Amino acid sequence: MKKIISFIICLILCGGLIAGCGGPAPGGSGNDEAARLKNEISGTWNQITEDGTPSLPEMGIPSGYVFYQDGTGLDTFWDMPFHYTIGSEKLHIAYDDSLGEDWDYEYSIEGDVLTLTRVDDDALTMLYQREPEEEPETVEE
Repeated sequence: MKKIISFIICLILCGGLIAGCGGPAPGGSGNDEAARLKNEISGTWNQITEDGTPSLPEMGIPSGYVFYQDGTGLDTFWDMPFHYTIGSEKLHIAYDDSLGEDWDYEYSIEGDVLTLTRVDDDALTMLYQREPEEEPETVEE
């Protein structure tokens, strides 16, 4: 009987050790996924209409977002900095102004088009096109 009890205790302890090894390690895959998503959204995004034309071009008003990989950004319409967090389908933007406004969005990126749908009663959907990165200048010898 002592052998059976010892065996059961051993199984429980081994099971606990194995289960403890199964989750992501600190700095591991969870952080890798967050870094991948920040890399995917980083850049300058200009608001466009459903037919792909720039929004508000007649007034010369830039409207869009700049997302940096460090979790900060800039709303180009209001010229306001913000912090953001991003998950596989959700984007949270918290403005750094004194009003402390923040917004939650469902998002998707297809090619160079970012679709943001506000998660509130309005469920407003907006489209943004990634601004192409400038080609680096070549170094003359």
